[in-house]
Amino acid sequence: MPVYWPDNAKTAFGTEILRADHPFDQSDLFSDDGLAHLLDHYPRHLLEIWSFGSDQAGKSPALKGRAPRLPGKDIVDAVKHGDVWLNLQRSNFELPDLKPIADEIYGSLEDTSGRRARQRDMNLLISSPNVEVSYHIDVPMVALFQVRGYKRLWVYPRDREFAPPEHVEQLIHMNRDSDLPYRDAFDDEARVFELKPGMGLTWPQLAPHRIRNANCLNVSLSCEFMTLESLVNTNAIYTNAFLRQNMNLSPSALNGIGPVSLSKAAFASLHKALQSQDRERASTPITFELDTSVENCVKPLWA
Repeated sequence: MPVYWPDNAKTAFGTEILRADHPFDQSDLFSDDGLAHLLDHYPRHLLEIWSFGSDQAGKSPALKGRAPRLPGKDIVDAVKHGDVWLNLQRSNFELPDLKPIADEIYGSLEDTSGRRARQRDMNLLISSPNVEVSYHIDVPMVALFQVRGYKRLWVYPRDREFAPPEHVEQLIHMNRDSDLPYRDAFDDEARVFELKPGMGLTWPQLAPHRIRNANCLNVSLSCEFMTLESLVNTNAIYTNAFLRQNMNLSPSALNGIGPVSLSKAAFASLHKALQSQDRERASTPITFELDTSVENCVKPLWA
């Protein structure tokens, strides 16, 4: 099941948006029955269930839910007819059926880029028709593979207007969520992609983006990973946050590996090792339960 990247991928990897073609949309694993099977075998306590509201710019705060007793087929039905987004994190480790697909994807990324793909985390995303995900950034690098349904993806420039350095630093320092301030005018500078089954994209690390599903069930594989360069960049930004917060400096962002970024990355590794283990970001409280008998299949826990 090969993944095909463009001929210029090695030189453009990490700095440009790259498209891939893949065959995973042809797998029965992602049919309704296949998804139900995967949900029944995925550890239920790890299943992330979100609802994003119904505004037209993806700016509603995310609500977190649960489905402790529903069988997989009912969860699939709730996604089809509701307003929810499922994230099966680390599906390459938790679901043996998906490991060969993950191995093929990450192998293709390494072969194409000439870089080692570290910290591999393939997330299976199953989401409702017309769901929107707000304007945000991801700390890891991401390759997104569309398997079922259609969605629109906006990718924005990586500069201080679209992703203020202070906000990026706070995210990496675990002092804020991944959402960023968004203005409608940003769309004038975005690159817009219509994702369909068999299509994949990867974009530069920390590029802001948002997503809107078409009026159909969506299934995607969000493959997170780090290269040596992205790890150094992340840790250098962590040190920038420390310098801004504790020394009232305004450090510049760095891209690439050099003496300054390596020194900052080394400081970040030491500083994190000395920090208390209590630094984990507070988790979002669970406020609803999946219920196919109510509108949008989202039942508030206090209802």
